[in-house]
Amino acid sequence: MASILRKLFRRKKQPPLVCAVNLDAEGNPVGEHPDHVHTDACFISFEPLAVAELFQSQSCQSCPPALPGIHAATADPNVLLLTYPVTLFDHTGWKDTFSSLTNDARQRAYAKRWARTSLFTPQVVVNGVADGSGRTKEEIQQIIQQGRDIQKARDWHIYVDANDTEVRVDTDKQEAPPHEVSLVVYANTDQTVKVGKGVNKGKKINHRNVVTSVTKIGDWVGGNGTWFLPTPRSALAPDQGAAIIITEGGLGGPIIAAAKI
Repeated sequence: MASILRKLFRRKKQPPLVCAVNLDAEGNPVGEHPDHVHTDACFISFEPLAVAELFQSQSCQSCPPALPGIHAATADPNVLLLTYPVTLFDHTGWKDTFSSLTNDARQRAYAKRWARTSLFTPQVVVNGVADGSGRTKEEIQQIIQQGRDIQKARDWHIYVDANDTEVRVDTDKQEAPPHEVSLVVYANTDQTVKVGKGVNKGKKINHRNVVTSVTKIGDWVGGNGTWFLPTPRSALAPDQGAAIIITEGGLGGPIIAAAKI
């Protein structure tokens, strides 16, 4: 398994041209043949899923102009955007309709870990290790790349997979500090809110993948492992999405692996 994981994570090839396979007299492939010519189509190129956590507020004057660009830049299938509306500006005349103290705690955990003395929105955090405001598409792309680079520098080969009832981790990392394995449930349809008061009065703010719950289902300390989901994936509503994230040291720590389920 370890050798397979190394191939998945390390083998980076250019786009495929052709992959030649000999045919028999009836036109059927004859399988692996001494004359078989390998091209990039024969190999797997694997880019781990990056998790982009967006902290936003309906009463943040900077959010409405920034959100469309953030949504566009994180539309890549290999990037999972998770939105955590916070109460940071609820006192300014309009209470965010999705905000929660739980989301506040998540944002503050990052600030504490990074020894910061202030909070801001919008804030995009990638893989729990890189962040910025996401004011431009270029900035978001830089944050995503930085988050990927820091994750890759660990040289840990971790593959997360899930079926309807359980989650499995396969890895060649046999020992690791405690990591939380969590199930994140979110609304997988966009939701638009028209702000009634405050600095954004009258503006329509789009929300994408708003997180509704984060549930710890176990701890990973290295090696392969399997954990049962609290409820079957099939029990979720059609407008709900779910993902597994593995976080070092719990809230505010680096996200070392993730998978949509």
